[in-house]
Amino acid sequence: MRRIRRKCVVCGKAMGIKVKDSGRYDNGHYFGKMKIPIEGTGKYVEIGKSKIFGTKAGVVSWTGKEKEVEYWECEKCFNED
Repeated sequence: MRRIRRKCVVCGKAMGIKVKDSGRYDNGHYFGKMKIPIEGTGKYVEIGKSKIFGTKAGVVSWTGKEKEVEYWECEKCFNED
């Protein structure tokens, strides 16, 4: 078993997570990885339009660099309604 430290993406609380040899973990909820744009390295460019709930909205793409982060939530944030 190994231990890792992560922060809750919602509230910022530090979490100590126990990862078992089988890959299962305790004390947190993992939702995968996501990419976040790095400000100042690019801009949003409109690549199309989409109709959402009867309203037209622009579909955009980020042209700059992105940072990949893990999405973790603590127990309290996960259980909020």
